[in-house]
Amino acid sequence: MSSVTTPVSFPTRLSPSRAKDFVQCPKLFYYKTILGRTTPQTIATAKGTLAHTAFERLFDAERTERTPEHALAFVRPGWQTMVDPLRAKNGVPEDSVEAEIRNATNLWRDDIEAGSSREASLLRQAEEYRALFEADSKEEAAFLLATENVVANYFDIERPWNFDPVGRELHLEATVGDVTLHGFIDRLDHYTTESGEERWVISDYKTGKVPQARYLDESFFAMKVYALLLARTRGVMPHSLRLLYVGAKKPEAIQVLEVNQHLLEITEKKMNHLWAEIVQSNDHDVWETKTGPLCNWCHFKPECPAWQK
Repeated sequence: MSSVTTPVSFPTRLSPSRAKDFVQCPKLFYYKTILGRTTPQTIATAKGTLAHTAFERLFDAERTERTPEHALAFVRPGWQTMVDPLRAKNGVPEDSVEAEIRNATNLWRDDIEAGSSREASLLRQAEEYRALFEADSKEEAAFLLATENVVANYFDIERPWNFDPVGRELHLEATVGDVTLHGFIDRLDHYTTESGEERWVISDYKTGKVPQARYLDESFFAMKVYALLLARTRGVMPHSLRLLYVGAKKPEAIQVLEVNQHLLEITEKKMNHLWAEIVQSNDHDVWETKTGPLCNWCHFKPECPAWQK
């Protein structure tokens, strides 16, 4: 499936994902951010989105209801909202799990303006999700079962009935030096230790494999930006960052990085340096290509100048 181009102007802010694109390959940033090109959904991204739906909605429930069964109940209705996002309210039982998901995310036909960019985006994504499997096929059944296994495994990692997050899908934005950064935190937790110390913890769900040790610091790239944003917007120093690899087993399922002022300062310098490079690339309209193993998974490889004979 070909990518979609949405005309955009030079961005006024930078997210960790787009910054990571530039680090990987400035040409990739050019395709996705400057040209507004989209990349098709994959089985991996679909699984991540669907599992996130279950984890997000799980914490809507009272603590006593945060059970594996309750979380699993969101998987199949969640998939239905992904492949058919714009259903009318009279077509879905009012007391169903699907209705609960749609109410929480405003995924009703009447909630989306006809002809809007959001409608176009939702319909495009739905088409891409549907293209991954035929409806009611063995492949779709295997995908749903695999996602359910990941969601069920989460309960071997954490006990969600023991705490209440203070933020979920929390959007933060702040100007840091010359760059405006923004991003969405999967979950923000806050607790007080027995000694009376207040601690803020940023957690992020990951449905992929735990990376090798040499790549682990790179996996915390976005989380470090979130820590900086939390410090700037709320004036609090996060105690730690937690990557929750929900398909893995303890102890490797939870990867933790403690935060300190030095880490925040390094992150601020790095993001400003990246922004300066992005501005320079745009000013000169020169977007370098970086080749490497990841090129084999790049959607734009067939048209990338580095791979043209």
